[in-house]
Amino acid sequence: MNAITEFDLSVLHSLETIRNEVLTFILRVFTHLADAGIFWILLCAAMLIYPKTRKIGFYAAVALALQAILGEAILKHIVCRERPYYYEPWIDTIINRPITYSFPSGHTSSSAAVALSVFIQNRKMGAPLIVIALLVAFSRVYFMVHYPTDVICGIILGCLCAVITFFILGYILKKYHVPFITQKDR
Repeated sequence: MNAITEFDLSVLHSLETIRNEVLTFILRVFTHLADAGIFWILLCAAMLIYPKTRKIGFYAAVALALQAILGEAILKHIVCRERPYYYEPWIDTIINRPITYSFPSGHTSSSAAVALSVFIQNRKMGAPLIVIALLVAFSRVYFMVHYPTDVICGIILGCLCAVITFFILGYILKKYHVPFITQKDR
């Protein structure tokens, strides 16, 4: 067994000891909040409506789309890592078992992409989103639908997408004035 798999399984085994009804209830809310990226998509859409948050919403939406392309459409199908319960029959996920590949965690990468995109531009608005993103990430390991390394790499991917988006869109918006995006609230 390689070192990464040993690490992953040791974390999953240790999480069994902290499972309880209260934590399960709380984390179930956060894990389902990020199902299919719906919360993050709706948040981006809401920010796009208001002129004060339109630019932030646009950056977050682009980062979200970029992570979906890189993570869900490309990486998952290159790596093809099965979920923990596929190899470990002792695992009780508590929630419904996803049928897609495990690496990287899509819930985590989408959460990190949007939360960091918002935080980079508005720390006050982004800080609670960072907390939500971290709770989503933890919930994926807590429910044992992802290995810890899936979640760690999901965080890295989401953060990279947010940073890349920030710099590329920043350059484009500075070079070509886009009124819909750069318009200030009057």
